[in-house]
Formats: sequence, structure tokens, C-alpha cells
Amino acid sequence: MKPDDERLPVVDIAAERRRRARDGAMRRRLADRLVPGLPVDADAAELRIPEVRVGSLMGTLVEELTAVREPFFDMVCERWKDVCPDVPARPGRYRDGRLFLYVGTSGLVFSLRPKLAKIKKRLLALPGAPAARRLSLHLEVHGSVRAR
Repeated sequence: MKPDDERLPVVDIAAERRRRARDGAMRRRLADRLVPGLPVDADAAELRIPEVRVGSLMGTLVEELTAVREPFFDMVCERWKDVCPDVPARPGRYRDGRLFLYVGTSGLVFSLRPKLAKIKKRLLALPGAPAARRLSLHLEVHGSVRAR
């Protein structure tokens, strides 16, 4: 008998079965591709286990860590179609009292510029809106933007 401190760790039986099935399939794949008489590579591609690359995780992680939640901007995004149904733009970002509306073309920038005062007035009527002098609207062209 082994003392309690020398016992082996408990293994998740389902995970162990999946690992053994995966390893068996990889060994069979290697055996199918072997050419008699040729040496086997020490790091055969058939035996490699695919790993998640760190770079694929970084974009989402950085986005979540740097995102600042703004209740006013969240409300604008939720109610955009109700507040401004006839405007071919969508809320893009909000920072320091500046609300950026994304449009698809530069022609829309010129056509919407005279309507910004009316849009601002509608947005200031929303609950939780900042003071009128603290909110400014800006238009930006983003080529793949469609009014949603």
C-alpha cells in the first residue's frame, strides 16, 4: 500500500478514453502511411496534436479587457431603429461625449451632415443622455457598413 501523499491523481475517465481513442487513431494513421525500409521521423506529422494558437485568442481577450461600457451608448445601439428609422447610418463608437456614426459612403456623409442637429435632439431625449453641450455627433465612412 502507498501512503495517502503518494497516491496517483484521480483521472477523468471520459477524458482519458477520448485521449486514448485519439492517440490510437493517430497511430493507425501513421501505420497506414509507413513505407517499409524507410526511417520514421521522430516528430511525425501524423502524431502531432493540434493546439490552439495564442494569437487566435488575443484579439478577443484584448477586446474584452479594453472595452469600456457606456450605458448611454448601449441604449443608443438598442434603440437606434426606433429613434432614427430613416437615417442610413449606425452608431459606431462613443468616447468622451463624442458619438461616431458609421456610414457606407462619403456621399452619405454630405447628405447626413445637415441632419445631425435633428439626430442629436432625438438622442438627447433618451433617458441617461448626457447634457446637450457634452454630446457631439460625428460621421465616419466605413465601407462595409449597412444600415441595420
